[in-house]
Amino acid sequence: MNALIMWGVTLWVPVLLCVLNINEAKFKKNIAVGVTFPRAAREDAEVLGLLKGFEREQICLCLAVMALGALCMWLGWPELNFLAYFLWIDLVIVAQFVSYARWNGKLKRLKRARGWTVPAVRAASVTVPAVPAKRPSLWWFAAAAAVGLAPAAFDRGLWYAYLLDAVMAFACYFGSRYLYRNRAEAVDENDAVTQALTRVRRRAWDRVWLLCAWMMTVVSVCIFLSTRLSGLGGTVACLLTVGLGLGVCAVAIILEFRVRRVQEKLTAASGDGFYVDEDDKWLWGQLYYDPNDSQVIGNNRTGVNSTVNLARPGGKVLMAFVLVLLFVAMPVMGVCFDSMGTGPEPLAVEDGALVAASWGKDYVLSLEDIESAEVIDALPRNMVRTWGTGMDSLLKGRFGTEWGNATLCLDPRSGPWLKVTMADGKLYLLGGGEMSNVVDIMQKIEK
Repeated sequence: MNALIMWGVTLWVPVLLCVLNINEAKFKKNIAVGVTFPRAAREDAEVLGLLKGFEREQICLCLAVMALGALCMWLGWPELNFLAYFLWIDLVIVAQFVSYARWNGKLKRLKRARGWTVPAVRAASVTVPAVPAKRPSLWWFAAAAAVGLAPAAFDRGLWYAYLLDAVMAFACYFGSRYLYRNRAEAVDENDAVTQALTRVRRRAWDRVWLLCAWMMTVVSVCIFLSTRLSGLGGTVACLLTVGLGLGVCAVAIILEFRVRRVQEKLTAASGDGFYVDEDDKWLWGQLYYDPNDSQVIGNNRTGVNSTVNLARPGGKVLMAFVLVLLFVAMPVMGVCFDSMGTGPEPLAVEDGALVAASWGKDYVLSLEDIESAEVIDALPRNMVRTWGTGMDSLLKGRFGTEWGNATLCLDPRSGPWLKVTMADGKLYLLGGGEMSNVVDIMQKIEK
C-alpha cells in the first residue's frame, strides 16, 4: 500500500513538467524554449514548426515515462521497489533535460542562420535599476517559527521535530531574501515594463516562501495533534498534513503560471528594434553560465524561480551537490530502503536485556526495567506515525495509538507481537513477521 501511495503521489510530476515545457513554447520576454527572438520571428513558419515539434515531443515523452512508472507500480517488486522509484525519477529529469536541450539547439541554429542574434554588448548596456518593492516583514516568519515551536512545551518527547519545523519556517525568510537575485527584469528600453515585470515576480516569490513558512507551522501542529488523538483523530491530522503539502504545491504552481501569463502579456509588443538577448549565458537554454557575473544566484529568465551561476565556484559546488544527490544518493537510498523492507530482525534476549533491531537501530530494554509484557495477536487500529519509518513490512519509531504514544519496531504483516510497558511508562510494540519468535522471547522474559 505504501508503495502504491508513493508512486501515485509522484506519477503526476511528468504531467506538470510537460505543461511547464509546453508553456515554454509561448513567447514571454521574447523568449521561447530558451531562445530569444525578434518580434517578427513569432510569425515565422519555420520557428512555429519547431515549437510545435517541441510540444509534440513533450507530450510523447510524458506519456512514455508515465507508462513506465505505472508499469513499475503495477509490478510492485518488493526487493527493488524503491530503487526502481528513484531511478525512474532520475530518468524523468534526464529525459526532460535532453529533450529541451535538443530543441533549444535547433532553434538557436535557425536563429543564427536568420541573423537574429543581438550583440552581447548591447544587451549588457541595459542598466535599469531594480524597483523597490514592499517585502514581507521578518516578523511574519518569526511568528510562524514561534507557533511551530509552541507544541514542544506540551510534548517534550518530540521537541526535536517541533524545533526542526520552527527552524525551517524561519529559514524561509532567508530563502525569500537571499535565494533571489535582486535585479531588474529588463526586456527592452521600456522602463515601465521592466518595473512591472520586476514587481510581479518579486511579489510571487515572497508569497511562495511565506506560504511555505506557515505550512511548516501547520505540520508542527498536526504532529502534535497526531500524538494526542488516537484512532480517527490521528488519521485526520495526518491527512491534513498531506493535504496541506499538496495545497502549497498547487498554490506555488498557480503563482508560477500567473507570473508567466503576466510576462507574456506585458512583453507581447516587445522585440522590435532593441531587445535584451542573453542566450549566450544559458547553456542548452537551462543552465546559467556567466563569467562576468560575480553573483552565485541568478534568476530564471521566465517564471518565478532562481538558479545558480555555474561560472562561479559556489555555483559549481551547489550543482555538484545536486547531481550527487540525484544520481548517486537517491539510487543508494533506494537500495537502503529496499533492504529495510525486509522487516525487523528477530527479537533477542542478550546480557539481561531485550533487544529489537532493524537496519542499524537497536532498542535495548533492560529486563529489570520491564514492568509488564504480553503477547498480542492484533495491533492497535489507526496508528499514526509521528517520527520514524512507515513501510508495508516495517513500522519503526514513534507512533500514536489508541493505547497512547508508543515506540515500534515490528513487521505489521503478521503477528504475534510483543507489547512491553517499562517502569517509566514508555510503551513498546515489537516483533512480528514470518520469523517471529515472540512466544519464545516471552518465555525468556518470564524466567
